[in-house]
Amino acid sequence: MTSDVSRVKDIVARYPVAKEVMGMVKEIKSRLIGLCLRGEITEGDLYKVSSLLTPQSRSLLWEKYYIEKHGAERVSSRENSGDFILNGRNYEYKSSCNDEGSLHLIQVRLWQECDYIIQSIRPDEGEVITFRLTRDQMRREMDLLKATSAHGSKEANVGNKRVELRASVIHGSDDWHRWIEEYGV
Repeated sequence: MTSDVSRVKDIVARYPVAKEVMGMVKEIKSRLIGLCLRGEITEGDLYKVSSLLTPQSRSLLWEKYYIEKHGAERVSSRENSGDFILNGRNYEYKSSCNDEGSLHLIQVRLWQECDYIIQSIRPDEGEVITFRLTRDQMRREMDLLKATSAHGSKEANVGNKRVELRASVIHGSDDWHRWIEEYGV
């Protein structure tokens, strides 16, 4: 299976205008946060425009925006203690983007010494719902939501101490309402 990077390189090689478009996307991406922080575009517009990016690219952009907006300090991934420090606490940032508003949590690393900031983003409406959970609350939620491994089968992960988890909170469900009441910011 061809990787996304090699597919992009192939398109750029075949279509010279693609290189120009890629440069424009890179430029827009680098300017979006500043435009929003200065009030030149709305936060809803930032989410709408960036929702067109790949999930990995937009998630990193949204994390960077959250960090800059709240004056947090980035943490090196080598420290294995979340993504940033805010008000003296380490946080892992997760975002979930879909038009249904459901929250899909992927790669939850419970072994890290950090709490969680999670955002459910509906780009079609420019709506953002932010949740804040402690590490213990997230551990409890992974049990309640019957989280599964984000990578590999249950059998393949037997004995692994660092299994990344995945779970979903469906918009409108009892779990969703509980999350809004208990963790909504």
